[in-house]
Amino acid sequence: MGEFYVGYLPYIFTVHIFSAVFWVGGMISFTLTVYPSVQQIPNEKMFIRTALRTLNRFYRLLIPISLLLGISGFLMAMGKDFAHRDPVLAVIVTSKEFIWFFMFVLYLYGYYKIKEARERCLASDSEHARDNVKLIAYYLFGISSLLGLVAIYFGYMLRSL
Repeated sequence: MGEFYVGYLPYIFTVHIFSAVFWVGGMISFTLTVYPSVQQIPNEKMFIRTALRTLNRFYRLLIPISLLLGISGFLMAMGKDFAHRDPVLAVIVTSKEFIWFFMFVLYLYGYYKIKEARERCLASDSEHARDNVKLIAYYLFGISSLLGLVAIYFGYMLRSL
């Protein structure tokens, strides 16, 4: 694993950084720019449908991003052999892995809420559909964004050691 890691480190590291920045930055940009703009649509049903279409596209785009992030993170953790070098580094790596896993669980929950909101919208239950969209845009993305920034900081700490 060490030879593979050394040979492909720049590529693995670049893929990992771009994936993390895309995931976290995408959630932050949706919460701060896209969602407030979509809220300006005066027709409630059109607002919900537009928000759901946008969220669905973003979530589908995150599938390969999350796979690249997980694979590259695993390769970097195994290549540097953090678990056997220093217990403090092992704790940081494990914490970072747990954070990304929890963010992935929030991602799955958000995907479920998108489907639920779509069903509610089709059933003309705009109030519950709007609440689901708001939950995703503000709370799930907010929590995931903060956790992602912490994970990126942990990655910076690991890279500088």
